[in-house]
Amino acid sequence: MTKYYSPSDYTAINPNYSTGEGYYTNVGLISSLLQIPEFTGSTNPTEAQVGNYIKRIEDYVDTKTGISYRPITYVDEYHNFRFAGRPYSNHRYYFDYVGFCQLENRHIRKILRLEVWKGNSWDELASAIASVSVASTNKGVSSSITLTLPNSTTITLNSGTDANSFNNTMGQKTTAQEIAYLINETFPAKTSSITGAVAAKSDSDSPANYFYATVDSEDQTKVIISSLLPSDDGSGCTIAVSGTGLSKSDFTDEESMKRMGDWWDIDAEGRIFFRTNFPYMENNTIRVSYIAGHPRVPGIITDAATKLVACEILRHDDQTVLIAESGASIDIKGKYDTMKEEAADLLNMSKETIFFLE
Repeated sequence: MTKYYSPSDYTAINPNYSTGEGYYTNVGLISSLLQIPEFTGSTNPTEAQVGNYIKRIEDYVDTKTGISYRPITYVDEYHNFRFAGRPYSNHRYYFDYVGFCQLENRHIRKILRLEVWKGNSWDELASAIASVSVASTNKGVSSSITLTLPNSTTITLNSGTDANSFNNTMGQKTTAQEIAYLINETFPAKTSSITGAVAAKSDSDSPANYFYATVDSEDQTKVIISSLLPSDDGSGCTIAVSGTGLSKSDFTDEESMKRMGDWWDIDAEGRIFFRTNFPYMENNTIRVSYIAGHPRVPGIITDAATKLVACEILRHDDQTVLIAESGASIDIKGKYDTMKEEAADLLNMSKETIFFLE
C-alpha cells in the first residue's frame, strides 16, 4: 500500500534557497522553533545563508534515509535485459511482458529517456524529444536555439562566452556539451577547464524547468532534448535554430506507455516492464534517465530538517546575540544536543527497508 496523502504533510513548497525556502522546511519554521525574529537580508545569518543551510541539510536527510523527497535527476543508468515471459500452460501463468528492469531508485516522477539497444543503435521509447546538430562551420558564429512550449512561452539560448550562453568557439563537440549544460543549467564539468567557466550555466528563461538535454553517445555533435512535461505532452513543443552550422529535428512523440503499449511501469516501485519493444541483446542494453523523488514530504521529515538547520544556526552563533541565553532556560548547548538527538531519531524512523525476493 502506498500512502498518498497525510494531513501532516509539508505542502508550503516554494523552493528558493536565496530567500530561505526549501523543499523540506523554510526560514519561518526555523525562526519559530528558535523563538527568534524572522530572518531577513540584514540579519546574521541572513535568509540566504539559512537557505544554504537548508540545501545542505536536505542532502543530508536524503543520504541518511536513503530516499529523497525532492526531485532528483538520475542519468544514464544501465541495466541488463533478460526475457521473463513464458509460454502459457496449465501449470504456469502467462506474462504480459517479455522482460523488466528494476531501477536503482523508486518513486519515479518522470522517465526522461528509456533507450534500448537494438544491436546497432539506441531506440528511444519515452517522452517527446527533439535534437540539435552542430557542424564544424558553427565555430564562433553568432547562434541561437529557441524552444517554445505548448502555451507559446519561448526560451531562447544564445551563443557567447559567459555563464548565460553556450560557448561555440572551441569546436562542434564542445559546443554540443555547452548547449546541454545551458539547457540543464548545471555546472559545465566537462568543458570548464577549456572554457574557463567558474559557475553553473544559467538562463533567464529557466530552460531546466521544462527541458532536459544530453549529448548523443553515438554522435557527440548532436544534442538530444527531452521535454519535462508529463508523458508525451512535450510533442506540442517546437524548436527553431539560427546561425550557420546548426540544424534541428522537431519534437516527436516517442512514448507508447500503457499496459497494452510498448512498455509500462510501476512508478512507486521503480520497475519498468517491456511488452512489444525491447532490447535485442542482454548485457547493458537498457539505458534510463529519470527524475525520482517521493511525491509527498511527511511532517516527520520537515520536523527533522527544521531541527537540523536550527542546530547549524546554534553551532555558528558564537559571534552574535541572535539567540539569548538565560539562567532560567536551557542553555544553547543543551538546545543543540536535544534537537540533534531528536532529529537523528526521526531520520532513523524514516529509513525504508526493501526486501528483494526471488
